[in-house]
Order: sequence, then C-alpha cells, then structure tokens
Amino acid sequence: MGFLTPIYERIMFIWALITRWLKYRQNFEVNNMNTLRGMLEELISQSEDIIEKIEAEPLLPSKPQCDEVYEWLENVERIKTQILTIEKLGERKFLSIAHLGKLVDEKIGEVEELLEKGSLFSEISLKKSFKYVIIGGGVAAGYAAREFVKQGLEPGELAIISKEAVAPYERPALSKGYLLPEGAARLPGFHVCVGSGGEKLLPEWYAEKGIVLLLSTEIVEADLHSKILTSATGGMFEFETLIIATGSRVIRLTEFGVQGDHAKNIFYLREISDADKLVEAIKAKKNGKVVIVGGGYIGLEVGAAIRINKFDVTMVFPGPWCMPRLFTKEIAAFYEGYYANKGVQMIKGTTAVGFDVDTNGEVKAVKLKDGRVLQADIVVVGVGAKPLIDLFKGQVGEEKGGIQTDGMFETDVPDVYAVGDVATFHMKLYDDMRRVEHVDHARKSAEHAVRAIRASEEGKCIEEYDYVPYSYSRAFDLSWTFYGDNVGDLLLFGDPNPTSSQLKFGAAWIKDGRIVGAFLEGGTDEENKAIAKVARAQPSAEYLDTLKREGSSLHISMLTNSHI
Repeated sequence: MGFLTPIYERIMFIWALITRWLKYRQNFEVNNMNTLRGMLEELISQSEDIIEKIEAEPLLPSKPQCDEVYEWLENVERIKTQILTIEKLGERKFLSIAHLGKLVDEKIGEVEELLEKGSLFSEISLKKSFKYVIIGGGVAAGYAAREFVKQGLEPGELAIISKEAVAPYERPALSKGYLLPEGAARLPGFHVCVGSGGEKLLPEWYAEKGIVLLLSTEIVEADLHSKILTSATGGMFEFETLIIATGSRVIRLTEFGVQGDHAKNIFYLREISDADKLVEAIKAKKNGKVVIVGGGYIGLEVGAAIRINKFDVTMVFPGPWCMPRLFTKEIAAFYEGYYANKGVQMIKGTTAVGFDVDTNGEVKAVKLKDGRVLQADIVVVGVGAKPLIDLFKGQVGEEKGGIQTDGMFETDVPDVYAVGDVATFHMKLYDDMRRVEHVDHARKSAEHAVRAIRASEEGKCIEEYDYVPYSYSRAFDLSWTFYGDNVGDLLLFGDPNPTSSQLKFGAAWIKDGRIVGAFLEGGTDEENKAIAKVARAQPSAEYLDTLKREGSSLHISMLTNSHI
C-alpha cells in the first residue's frame, strides 16, 4: 500500500483542484445568471414603457420604423422565454456548467443589443399629432403663435418645432445690441414680440397657452401629402395644417470656392449660438484686428458694433459701394464717409479668397483677390443668405428662389402655408410675385397666414396680403428707414454730408411720374410713418420735380407733406 500513497495523494490533490474549479465556475455562472436576470428586468421595463406609449398614441402606419418596433417587441418576448427556460434547466441540473455558461454569455450579448436598440425606440417612432404645426422657431413662429392665441387657440392644438435651443426671439438684435460692450441685449430681453412693441413671449407663455414648444429638434424629412414630419432622432409629428417658417441660412464662403472658413475665429451670424461665440471672441481678443467680409446689412451693423468695442475694423466687399441692393452711389457715399470718420476702413471691389491659419486652427490673416493680405484676430462673414426650402423640394411649387404662395400664403399643397423669408407671394402694391427677407415681413406674413387659416376654417375670406416693402438699420448714431421700391430716378434732399452736425437727409425714387420709394436717415417716428404713407400712396412726383427745376432747397417736410 505504501507505494500507492504518492499516487493517492496526487489524485486527491487533483480532485481538490477540480472541486475548487467547479465551485468557482459554478459561482461564476451564478453571478453571470444574476447579471442576465438584472438585464432582463431592465429590458422588460423598457418594453413596457414603449408599449404604454404605443397604447396612448399609436405608431404612424406605413413607416419602416413601425415594423422595427414591433419586431423588437417580439424579440423581447422571445428572449424572455428563452432565458426563463435556461434558468429552469440550470436549476434542475439538466445542463452542464460549461453549456449553461455558454448559453448565459450568448443571451447577455443578445440582451445588450436589444437594450441599445430599445433606448432608441423609447425616443423615436411614436406619433405626436397636432392640429397646427409651425416648422421653424424664429420671428415668424413667435408672431404666428401670438396670432393663433388671439384667434382662440385651444391648448394642445399648436406645436412649434425649432432647431434652436431657445424660444423665438427678435433676430435683428444679434447684429445690433447683442454685440455692444455696455448695455448689451440679452435674453429674455428680446424674445418676440417686443420688436413691434408687443408683449414679451417668454417660454412660460407658450406653456400657459398650451403651445408645445419643441426646441433643439431638427426636422430632416417632411412628407407634406401624408402630413408627417420626421425629426433627426426619428420622432414623427402629424399635422392638419402646417406653416413653413424655416427662414434662411447663411451663405458660406466655401460655396464660392474659398477654403478655410472652418477656422476657430471665423464667425457667421444667424443664430444666438453664433452671437454667443462672437461675443466670447470679442472678450478674448480685446483691441485686436477684425476683418468683416461683406458690405451689406450684417457687415455694416456688425462692423459698427465691433468698432464700438474698440477693435481695428476693416470691411471687404466686391461691389463699388456698400449695401448695393438698396443704396445708390450717392446714399452709400454718406455711410462710407461716416464709417471712415469712425475709424472703419472699407476695401471695395475685391473679395476674400483664402486665409492664413496657424497650428492652433486660428486665422491670422485674410488673403484678398487683389493680392493684399489683411492681419486678423477675428473674421466675420456676412455675404448673404438662402431660404431653407430643401425639405420641401419637389412637393411644392417654387418661384424666385422661394416657395410659391398665394395672397394668403397658402402653397399649392392644401393646408400647407409658407411665411417669411421662404415665401414668394403676390405683392399687391406692385402686382408682382416677390420674396422678401426682412423681419417686418416675417412678422406680418405670419400673422396674416394665421388669420387666413382661421378664416378658411370658418368658411370666411379675408383680404389679400397688402405689404409695403420696409427696411431699417441702426448703427453708431445712425438710423435709417426705407419704404417702397428703389427703382427709377433718385432725388436726394436734405444734407447728405457725413461730417454735418445734423445727420439727416432723405431720398425719393421716382418712376413713371410717381414716388415709388422713400428713404430717410435720422427721421423722427412721425416722419418715418409719413414716408411709409408716401410709399403706399405713390403720389405724383410733379411737386418735387417743380421744386427741383426751380432750384429750391428740398426738405424732408416737402416729401412727407406731399400730396398723399
């Protein structure tokens, strides 16, 4: 027996190892099984939540995601049954530890996949239905919401879907008061509808009126005929009546073949998030050099605001003078002289063609087409905007770069309206189809569309939209207003001298013997209202022509008191 002792001890040692390993393995599988049970409970809870949502608000039909959701629910039930079966077989020792471990590991992987997909389904695919939906959260959306409330909106009838993270606000503030070093405009100070002297609509206002404000929500698909909108996260929104108020997007320099506008200190200004970034740069680059690319609204207003922040400002634009869409050479000369006196340099007749970018990704210089290179700590680009209508292409009629509408802003798709920048509409005053990019039109067209919608529901009619084109700007100590059409012969009056002690002058555009447009710098509220009446009435220009032939000095009062 003695010679067997070493063998016996070796066998017992091996057996002890095996026993320990089996116990470890068993404990390991028990732990894994517990993990699987916990994951299954989470999955069941997730599926119950989704089923509850579906029962409360059914999924939209004929969408691929519907099939995916129902298939997912079936898979949850299938794997639930499989796991319970595995658990029972394991408890009754019908499975070896190794086989049990393999099955548990497989099911853990499957449950992980179902949980991941379920987390997406908890946010997408469920239908939300509204009587009215406004897509776009800018100025037009806010004014439309106010008009809906005036017309007797019921709670839960209206939803505003906005890509921006804040409630509708007066966008012009971004290039004016928002950038000033002192007394700068900030939210909630310029939420709509303060721009027209109305009540400030804070986020709480929408909740109080039962308006659903869906912020930070981007619509990526619009089926106008099925009346369904789909968001970037897959959320679907059904509407009875839609108002398209998507506004415009900035035109980027890359669209002209200019590369490098992705640099950290190059800014475009359209949304409040853009303005916040620019404000931070202004604080960080104190007393530096700024290049403004563009000589229109944004260029002139931002250029003035940044100069007030004590930056060295240079404006670059391709035209022979600034603001060419409205200003004539004579009017532009006044503003160019005034800006020069304020220390703003203007380089005309050339464009930016590239940038010098350092290793930190910041622009250090702007290269111009004429060969010059301008040092820059900040670059602001304002070269125009394009209406956001890509979502609706092929579904609605288009004209002059916008969505074609009638005098009520209804498109050729029933119950679909378009307002603001995106709408090409019949301008009654000139009997012409036009598209207008201006905050005043955004406000008024939105209100008119809402009145038209409610009138249609009641079987009534309202008058066609009757709009007089209007523009204005505020920069430095300047304040100009324009009404009407800038076509025909120009007649200047007053003293358009940028060094004058009284910065006040005006202009009239005369076509076919009538005054069709009027411009006023430094006018009072009463005078600005008067030129609006002139532009609408289009009085005979004979009186002004007579004064001109006689060499009489023209005064603002002569225009505003002319026969209207």
